[in-house]
Amino acid sequence: MKEGIYKMELSFGRMGELKGKFIATDQYVKELTSGGLEVYFGEVLGKHSEVYCKINESDIELVSDNEDVVKVFKENDLSSGYNPFEYTFLGTASDGSEDDMTVLEKIENIIKERQGV
Repeated sequence: MKEGIYKMELSFGRMGELKGKFIATDQYVKELTSGGLEVYFGEVLGKHSEVYCKINESDIELVSDNEDVVKVFKENDLSSGYNPFEYTFLGTASDGSEDDMTVLEKIENIIKERQGV
């Protein structure tokens, strides 16, 4: 798994936009964009906005996966805006109960299940 700096841009029309720059691995971004996971951002665009969506490949762009650039980005805490991995996964567990976990935790569980861990 290779870490990179990613840029996310989501448009919600008149309501507004969500943008963010963050570090993630290529595998996690692929799971996020191809797994059909819904991300719940909450009321980030104003009261009663209830923002949630599936994130597509076109919504996230790799800025750089150069190790030196990623290192500087991390060391200087240059993340900004919204990181979809830090928000709540919107869905239910396989047993029908509500899941209460972040998108990052959900993706980690998916990868573990796939590996048989």
